[in-house]
Amino acid sequence: MNKVVQHFNKGEVIISEGVQGDRVYRIVSGDVLICKKNEQGKIIPIAKLQEGEIFGEMYLFNESKTRSASVVAADNLQVEVYFTEDMQNELENAAPEIRQMLNSLTKRLQKTTLGFAGLFREKMIVELPDGSMRVVDTH
Repeated sequence: MNKVVQHFNKGEVIISEGVQGDRVYRIVSGDVLICKKNEQGKIIPIAKLQEGEIFGEMYLFNESKTRSASVVAADNLQVEVYFTEDMQNELENAAPEIRQMLNSLTKRLQKTTLGFAGLFREKMIVELPDGSMRVVDTH
C-alpha cells in the first residue's frame, strides 16, 4: 500500500466536516482533536487521538463519501496518508463479514457522535494544558 508522510502545525485543520473524503490518516507523532458541529453550529471536540491511531476512515463506509467530523492538529503533527484507491483495494480483499462489521461499527459511531454533539447546546468542551478535557458553559 502506498503512503505519503505529511506534516501539520498545531491548530491546523486537517479535515473539515461535510467535505468529500479522499484519504485516511495514521498518526506518526502528535495528537489530533476530532470535532463535531452541533445544531447551533458550535464546534465540539469529541475525542482526542494519539500516535498510532487512524482517523478519516469513516467516509469509506457512507454512500455520500463525505467527512462526518472535522479534525484539528492538537500539536505539531506527522501523519501517514493513505489514499482512497489503496484503502478500497484493501477493503475489497477483506472477508464480507469484516466489511459488514466495519460498516456497522461506522454507522453506530456516526449516530453516537451526532447525539453526543447535540447534548452540548449551551456547553463546550475545552482542552486543559495537561491534555485532559472539561465541559464549560458558553453563556
